Amino acid sequence: MAQEYEVTLAILGGGPAGYLAAVRAKQLGASVAIIEREEFGGVCLNHGCIPTKALLRTTELASVCCRGQEFGVLGQPATVSWPAGHRRKERVVRSLRLGVEHLLKHEQIHIIRGQGSIVDPQRITVETDNGTVTVHCQKMLVATGSKPVRPPVAGIQLPRVLTSDELLALEEIPKRLAIIGGGVIGLEFAQMFNRLGSKVSIIEMAGQVLPKEDSEMAGEVLKILKRQGIQVYLSGTVTEIAAVQAGVAVKFQFQDKITLTEADYVLLATGRKPVVPPELASLGAAISAQGALIVNERMETTIPGIYAAGDVTGGKLLAHKAYMEGRIAVENALGFPRIMNEQAVPSCVYIQPELATVGINESEAAVQGREVRIGRFYFRNNGRALCLGEREGLVKVVTDSRTHVVLGGQIVGPQATELISELTTAVSLGLKADVLADLVHPHPTLSEAVMEACADAVGRAIHKG
Repeated sequence: MAQEYEVTLAILGGGPAGYLAAVRAKQLGASVAIIEREEFGGVCLNHGCIPTKALLRTTELASVCCRGQEFGVLGQPATVSWPAGHRRKERVVRSLRLGVEHLLKHEQIHIIRGQGSIVDPQRITVETDNGTVTVHCQKMLVATGSKPVRPPVAGIQLPRVLTSDELLALEEIPKRLAIIGGGVIGLEFAQMFNRLGSKVSIIEMAGQVLPKEDSEMAGEVLKILKRQGIQVYLSGTVTEIAAVQAGVAVKFQFQDKITLTEADYVLLATGRKPVVPPELASLGAAISAQGALIVNERMETTIPGIYAAGDVTGGKLLAHKAYMEGRIAVENALGFPRIMNEQAVPSCVYIQPELATVGINESEAAVQGREVRIGRFYFRNNGRALCLGEREGLVKVVTDSRTHVVLGGQIVGPQATELISELTTAVSLGLKADVLADLVHPHPTLSEAVMEACADAVGRAIHKG
């Protein structure tokens, strides 16, 4: 027998944008149904942010143990049990996934598992294991996420050519790993397997690693990767992947000649693309050239009553951006106006040392014709960083040269992903660098590097060196 629901808000997708929006809608008094065909938590929890960070932590600890003698700690070098690392990763993922499901149930949100199809702005049908379910709604939120991109290269479908999802499930440690793409995903996996003893090579089409980031900071990261023994080919274009007796061979154009590298596996780290329900186009939704749903600052699509949030809207495909977009979308849908500030969304790369950025960088400021003043502070001059044995990297702050307002910031260094929140606050609230420079920061801490960079931006640096 067909089942039907009537709710205030129907949400298609149970990732970060979807489940947070569901809970927020309940807080605002709405009745909610959420539809998910796979696992709640989306790519981030199940195949991305969380499992990669769990495995990175395993390899990071092993790497630190290998430096024991530097700190006066003697003993046998640590070895990694990769199966044990995977089991821990699964425990972490399972715990968080169950937490999301418990949250939805606790809020008495209707959970529907199956493949949803949008019939019109007030109706979704869902094919479940027990038949068809119809959801009638006043407002709708599309939060269908993204999927890995497979570029049109010969051999891309070979069994040893893996997406990041597939590599995460691999329980063997490859002796050789070739990575196509030098962005966030590529670099995190490169360091992970490099620490495990794999011979890692990265092929990046652009002229720098992390092509979307500040060139100075990308240069710092490149120097660190090379010191760690990772081979990086910049401005390299992959032309073919072929099966060979020892694994796979990647052929690519590099410095005006054809180059070949062999590996046990190839990781495709060539980005992700939005998953837009196909029926939306026929209903009149505007879709960008990149295949994303076009929304305004209130997260409204061009179809009245239908909102969208998360990776499906394109731009930076980040879980924390999806969280905020989901919240803003549902608040607007339920009559509580808010707008999304894309400029104050930080980006993080969980390599060692970490990279984190927010706002605009120096080159973007130049393109915009803005006169800026740059403040820098190197971690080699920070007491806490030296105590930790983490002296690489710097904090870079971009400020308006006239008003001193913080326009952006970039950090390469220890715990950069934690430190960036201070600069995110500054960008979001339009604070001046003077304000952060005058705040009392505890000593000795890494946060003093942010303070010193802001002081440098206004000509008051003390420990710059």
